[in-house]
Amino acid sequence: MNPGGDAAGGAERSLELLVRGLVDRGHDAAFMSLTAGTAAAAFGAAGATVLADGFDTGLAGSDRHASSARFALNAASMTGAVVRMARGVSAMAANYNADIVHSNGLRSHALTPYLARRWPVVWSLRERPANGTARAIIAATSRSTSAIAATSNFAAQSVSHCRRPVYVVDDPIEPMQFVGRAQARSALGLPLDRRVVVMLAHLHPTKGHDVAVEAWAQLPHPRPLLVLAGGDLYGEASVVYRRELGALITRHNLADDVWLVGLVPEVSTLLSASDLLIHPASYPEGFGRTIAEAQTAGIPVIATNLGGVRELIADGDSGLLFEPSDPSALARLVGEVFSQQALAERLSIGGRRT
Repeated sequence: MNPGGDAAGGAERSLELLVRGLVDRGHDAAFMSLTAGTAAAAFGAAGATVLADGFDTGLAGSDRHASSARFALNAASMTGAVVRMARGVSAMAANYNADIVHSNGLRSHALTPYLARRWPVVWSLRERPANGTARAIIAATSRSTSAIAATSNFAAQSVSHCRRPVYVVDDPIEPMQFVGRAQARSALGLPLDRRVVVMLAHLHPTKGHDVAVEAWAQLPHPRPLLVLAGGDLYGEASVVYRRELGALITRHNLADDVWLVGLVPEVSTLLSASDLLIHPASYPEGFGRTIAEAQTAGIPVIATNLGGVRELIADGDSGLLFEPSDPSALARLVGEVFSQQALAERLSIGGRRT
């Protein structure tokens, strides 16, 4: 079970690798997404039987970053839809003769008490809920699981009192086919004669794109090119945020130095074109998949000192860390990476080793 329908999300990309691994080992895997989108086709191509591409239950995508009060009101209003969805999932799992049910996100985790009456339910716990109400729901529903795989020790803290086995298992990172820098930049329409810094994250205020733009306004000329790559995974919130970022770029006269390029499906091509990756998230994430991918490619990384990211980066060795919402600190570190060749090489080697 996957809550979202977008195949490009980090959780979905990790789940696709899990499905491929199960199929390669001779297991039968079925996929169902709670909301419709591109994920169903991607998982079908990975070898899974697609049981559902969204459920017509009236369950709208809730804002996982909402306040506790707002989240509680949304959750209460969706109780009937959750029950209908749980019944639908249960019927499909029964028709498929499922042996295990796997949940890949917070909204599908909420169905666990209903499904656990009949099947062992295993979670991939990829994040720490953003507010107290959500954390209380996850803590309560975790008691019905058979096992939980958390992507970091930070994510595992959400279920620290769970009486079920909790394992910390890093997200899988597949070997990528990297190409030459000139070829990659030509394919993406990026200049060959500039340093290129990439931020790879779907558009949402918690990702910190605004912090990156403010940092670029503080960099001296000639600035490196900042490429903000990511799709509108969060619906209307992403659309509004994109407009706000565009206005911020215009206000700082950065149109030539900061490009909003939308979703780039081939992550390996984007990384091949990059000199540096930044991850200025203002909310702690459970893992940080793009960081691990950049480290695998030997690209230096600068990220905020939050959440599961701290388990991927040893500051000064496998990346650089700065405090959240501090564009001045980010600008300073970008300048250090590009002015100190020995530092850039150390971060590249340390990242690969991680």
